[in-house]
Amino acid sequence: MKAGSLLGLLVGPALLAQAQPTFYAAYQDGLDAERRGDWAAASAAYHRAIELRPASAGRVVIYGNNLLLHYYPYTRRARCELELGHRDPAATLLAQAAAKGEPAPEREDLLRRLAQATARPAPPPAGATAPGPGQAPPPGPTPATERQLPPSTPSPAPEVPAAPAPAPPQAAPRPEPGPDPAADRPQASAGARATPAPAPAALAPAAAPPPAPAPPSGGHPWRSALLLAGGAALLAGGVWAFLRTRRRAQAQGFRDPDRIGPYRIERLLGRGGFASTYLARHEAKGTPVALKVLHPYRQDDPEFLGRFRQEARLGSRLDHPGIVRLLDPGPEEGTPYLAMEYVSGRRLDQALREDGPPALPDLLRLAREIAEGMAYAHAHGVVHRDLKPGNILLAGDRIKIMDFGISRVVDSETLTTTYAFLGTPLYAAPEAQTKTQVGPAADRYSFGILLFELLAGHPPFTGETPFEILDQHRGTALPDLRALRPDAPEPLVDLIERLCRKDPGQRPGDEDVLAVLARLAG
Repeated sequence: MKAGSLLGLLVGPALLAQAQPTFYAAYQDGLDAERRGDWAAASAAYHRAIELRPASAGRVVIYGNNLLLHYYPYTRRARCELELGHRDPAATLLAQAAAKGEPAPEREDLLRRLAQATARPAPPPAGATAPGPGQAPPPGPTPATERQLPPSTPSPAPEVPAAPAPAPPQAAPRPEPGPDPAADRPQASAGARATPAPAPAALAPAAAPPPAPAPPSGGHPWRSALLLAGGAALLAGGVWAFLRTRRRAQAQGFRDPDRIGPYRIERLLGRGGFASTYLARHEAKGTPVALKVLHPYRQDDPEFLGRFRQEARLGSRLDHPGIVRLLDPGPEEGTPYLAMEYVSGRRLDQALREDGPPALPDLLRLAREIAEGMAYAHAHGVVHRDLKPGNILLAGDRIKIMDFGISRVVDSETLTTTYAFLGTPLYAAPEAQTKTQVGPAADRYSFGILLFELLAGHPPFTGETPFEILDQHRGTALPDLRALRPDAPEPLVDLIERLCRKDPGQRPGDEDVLAVLARLAG
């Protein structure tokens, strides 16, 4: 058990950090575990969420999904601890929930349950049999003395002769605090009065090393050791339960299908925030496709279904050599999917990691092809909203822009504001963070950030959290590209600076961008 606890204490935080990259993911895992009635896994997940974001809130801005409307991890974890029978942690968490301003009704209900559970006579703890083996030596002067007995089993032996002796009641007026911790301090002198012979021996250790009498009387080192061991065991058990339930949930909720519609699944290509993408083949035609299938738990969400169907409608309007084509928008009923052109090649972000920034002629060719594809989409009323190197495929001697899955028709009604910000923080236009409708200028801002990265080898704005990066997009000036890349052509640097202006009305249009890139290409 000690080895397991120590292993959990050492490895647990790293495993949790790997499995739970954000407070939102941890909180969502806690909600899922709570629905299953897996209170230990839910408590461990909420604990991780609190570590990553201690502040409670009714509306939390997150990236990817714009708003989390209810983030009350202390109350939710208190419920889990109460269900597990851990009263003291539940009481502590409810006090923290009140201090954090979490809603009162659920807290009050849990407090009533806690009071009822406390009022019922609870069975004595495992160590309580030692202090009261039937005779209950201390006749219950105060709960403090009862708590002093369990810490160590040898402790009752010295106190049993001291308790029946009538000397302590006679000498009680001298120590004013009576049976409280004050009795612990003068223990050496009290012992000297009760038994004159060992008085010198008792006084010598008390005068020389004060720590000697402290452990048996105060009990704090024992409590610390118990809390440390219990915390390590709880952490190890929570990590184990959490990883086990996550694997089980993945096996049940993300079981890869064998076929969907007329397509036979060959292998998984990737899993995103709301859909999985497979390499599949049309059983009748034999055509390979990239089949995007909505996650099972998202198929009950009309918000996501609306966006998913919209992606199909948008994709059917785009037919350009620089854009991944949508071959089959899927059915209006049943399992929602999209069958897209399967393109073999590296993504631009992978190429940047492996090869570094491209040579200037290659950079200008890439920039021009991306600009042409985006100008075509904008002319058809489509805004990508998530242009980045990870959404650009290097397919032979051409590029292919993919994943218009979060794009919207410029003049369409907004589905809801719940998912207003849907881009990637490193490339997000300032207006995309605050507006539910953005125009082609938002894509051109992302294009400017992408060009900056192609020249400098890194994005202009970085930070420890997505929120820091988003703040920089709104208010921080672009770093000086001339200092980072002195050989960059002045017209290209000027174009990037204009594309990255904070005000979308001051950015150049698609025609202007294409004209500058055409002149630079020769």
